[in-house]
Amino acid sequence: MKISNVLLGFVLLIIPSLFSSCEDFLDKSPDQGLTEDDVYKDYYSFRGYLDKAYTFLDNFHAWGSCKNERTYIGAVSDELASLYNWQKAQDIHSGNWLKQNIEGFELGDGENTSIWRAYRGIRIVNRVIRDIDLIQLTEDQKNELLGQAYFLRAWFYFQLMKRYGGMPILDTLFDGTGDEDIPRKTYHESQNWLVENLDKAIEMLPDVWDETNTGRPNKLAAMALKSMSQLYDASPLMQNGLDKTEIYGYDKERAAMAAKSAWTVIQYIEEHSTECDQYLMQGEDYSKIFYFNTPPFMQPEYIWYNRTPAGDQARYLKAFWLPEEYVRGGGVEGFSHHSPTQNMVDLYEAKNLDGVYYPIDNPLSEYDDQNPFVNRDPRFYNNILYPGAKWGKDGQNRQQYITTYNGGSTIETCKKDGNTNKREHAGYICKKFIWETANAWKGQWGLNRVLTVYIRVAQIYLDFAEASFEATGSPIVKVEGCDMNAVEALNIIRNRINVTDIPQEIYSDVDEFRKAYRRERAVELMFEDHRWWDIRRWMIAHELFKDNYPIKGLSATPLDPNHASKPNKSELKFKYEIVPLKSELRVFEMRNYWYPFSISDVASLRNLKQNPGW
Repeated sequence: MKISNVLLGFVLLIIPSLFSSCEDFLDKSPDQGLTEDDVYKDYYSFRGYLDKAYTFLDNFHAWGSCKNERTYIGAVSDELASLYNWQKAQDIHSGNWLKQNIEGFELGDGENTSIWRAYRGIRIVNRVIRDIDLIQLTEDQKNELLGQAYFLRAWFYFQLMKRYGGMPILDTLFDGTGDEDIPRKTYHESQNWLVENLDKAIEMLPDVWDETNTGRPNKLAAMALKSMSQLYDASPLMQNGLDKTEIYGYDKERAAMAAKSAWTVIQYIEEHSTECDQYLMQGEDYSKIFYFNTPPFMQPEYIWYNRTPAGDQARYLKAFWLPEEYVRGGGVEGFSHHSPTQNMVDLYEAKNLDGVYYPIDNPLSEYDDQNPFVNRDPRFYNNILYPGAKWGKDGQNRQQYITTYNGGSTIETCKKDGNTNKREHAGYICKKFIWETANAWKGQWGLNRVLTVYIRVAQIYLDFAEASFEATGSPIVKVEGCDMNAVEALNIIRNRINVTDIPQEIYSDVDEFRKAYRRERAVELMFEDHRWWDIRRWMIAHELFKDNYPIKGLSATPLDPNHASKPNKSELKFKYEIVPLKSELRVFEMRNYWYPFSISDVASLRNLKQNPGW
């Protein structure tokens, strides 16, 4: 018979549509036509059903993610400027997240949104947890399935929490009548339930999977998610209740718990490095973190990731990152839809004549704003392409250059193309996820495989540094039970890419060190789906976006009027000017720290409390 059980009334009724009705969603078949005989036949059929939950994981590096009006998540923060005229990011920036035309982005409905995916994933794993004893399983098989189910339930629940705040506990079967009493919990109460799931997952999951199962969460992934969620739980935003949103500091006790959990993860990695093959990638290997072309299709830095490949990778590369001349075409796939902002570029430190790295606003950095791309943090050259930079070769093997300068091909195309002519280019191209032969001349779009990485080893050190500092109030004091302090953790991240230790004059000042760990986090995790959540949980988004034109770009003007005829664009000299991007307006009010529930959902469900301001 058809599967008709409604696993989660909340999932079915509070579907992440701001405007679709509950009845419309109930008319759909969340079980995809499966019968009970299909699901409950044996271990493999039941695992196959559980595996459907993995299809609801986000995949940032797939053309499918472009269906959200070709908006990369960094474009809703200060990481990226949007070049596509009709991106939904621009509706988000209006501040009114209940407006009709936001439908289709992650605040709205549609099977490609993160919110929809989370609800669907929870529905599947809740059924697995409920019905596990209906299948004849060995103890190992049972633990294997339940460990994944508890982990995935925590992961999907975490995706909802960091958007909405405290949620109802989503572990109950409802009849779907539309009159369920589903009261919301506080963030801390929700976090407690999330940790209960992860503790079960940690006990049940294996240390390592065989190569045919890489990509499934292991014990380390569950431990890492626990520490990550605890850092969120300790953060300023999460100290708010359900009634109002105010500015808070960190919860020091919760920060200490997060630090201890992160330290446990670091120790585990060190103790199991051989069998798990997970570690910080060093030096030249750093550039290989995000793409590769050989099995088992993972890198040592990956702790939790989506093994699903990028799908139509050529479309993704063309649409998201590559400028028009590298695509050799037009239309919505003929240009980079996003451009890294000057705001982000300014976070990369500069090396002075003594070989020490400092923030560029520190005079000791000896930074020259008319020679801005010399002696910068090596991660800058790994992540960003700038005006005049060498990049790729054409069909005749001639060197190509990034022409994001006034009079250059990329800038002129942006001004004239019908898809971009209302937008302003920030002057930079994202390099982090592309490679030189991925262009129309070489045609090697699929040479490397790019996966969506949710948690990697470097993040754990960054999580630890933040949690340790906010727990102790000091960069050098250690949390009880931890053999490392905050500044030591940051130095490990910096040193592996040949950046010098944080200078003492910075870490001896509490305010400067807080800027330092946040800068380090922004630089290391740039474009990896962290910045949007970080600036919200830190409660600094309203400050970052308070100016009329908070997003900045670079205007580079060649000093040689005959620059077009010069074959080597890397030798061009420019006059540089930082300019406000007037097309990148931002409205961010206190109410925007939490996503709103749809008005219809609040009205139809008892005790579903709306978020403040909505």
